[in-house]
Amino acid sequence: MEEYLLPSVKKFIFKKKGKLDVFTFFQILSLLKKEAPDVLHVHQTSIFWGALLKKFLPNTKLIWHDHFGMSEQLDQHPRKEMDYLISSVDLIISVNEKIESYWKSRFPIMADSTYFIENFSGKLTAVPERKLGSTFKIINIANFRRQKDQLTLIRSLTGLQEKLGDFKVYLLGEFVEKDWVTAIKEEIDALGFQEQIEIVGPVVNVTPYIEMAHLGVLSSESEGLPVALLEYGMGALPTIATNVGQCADVLGNGSLGELIPSKSPEQLHEAILKVFNKYPQAIQRGYQFQEQTEANYGPSNFFKKYVPIALPSFEQKWLSPNQYDKADYQF
Repeated sequence: MEEYLLPSVKKFIFKKKGKLDVFTFFQILSLLKKEAPDVLHVHQTSIFWGALLKKFLPNTKLIWHDHFGMSEQLDQHPRKEMDYLISSVDLIISVNEKIESYWKSRFPIMADSTYFIENFSGKLTAVPERKLGSTFKIINIANFRRQKDQLTLIRSLTGLQEKLGDFKVYLLGEFVEKDWVTAIKEEIDALGFQEQIEIVGPVVNVTPYIEMAHLGVLSSESEGLPVALLEYGMGALPTIATNVGQCADVLGNGSLGELIPSKSPEQLHEAILKVFNKYPQAIQRGYQFQEQTEANYGPSNFFKKYVPIALPSFEQKWLSPNQYDKADYQF
């Protein structure tokens, strides 16, 4: 993600090798003692190191940003380590309301220090003029793990070519669960989609794929507030998503894109056909999707909510309301 930072942003990259990389831990600690940051903002399992660093930095506020993907099954994944780590946390930021409610209920002492702030994505410089051509292009931006359920997307393609002609599906994401990648490859071979499906793998810049695609699909069986969906929205891309996590909120309960049940290849198949057969209407919904995504999930929306809780003294001293709408958030 380094390439997304402006050149003037001060950054340090340590290339941590794992949880037990003690050398890197003390490198980071040394830097933080020197810099004396107001906020230490950590994500997901980085809370382990964050809590340890906090012991040496009593005047630094520790913010834990939880974007746990299995928000439909939070009770099945209690993350018991938080019983021991929570005392070091000053603020919890969650990416959807279910996670926010869960932590407030789990740790009542944190009820007034737990917040839901929507994720955000950047907007395309120019939205491409999408037209149906010889090949209908579908993208799926999701890391390769069971939760993202790419198998449902693959199975939904059966019989599609006879109804809409040539199509191509691009699967983009990190290879998180190797056995799941194997299962996907086996399903592609079993259904004979070797020519129609390309496993692209990890991509830093998804913009070229959003620009060339006709349709974005998210077939997950569980979600939080998926950034991929926001990327589709910021690109005004006609979209289909399963009705999990905050997907319905992002898609205006189906007014801005197609919402389908999870693990239903048949309904995903029908949704793809609906988008294809009414593509001019799908494009218009894509523009509306972009407007709503920018208004509700854009950078300024995030910072308007983040700065008052993370850096209240900074906001009072330095920021006027219209400064949140600037593209450059180098505080």
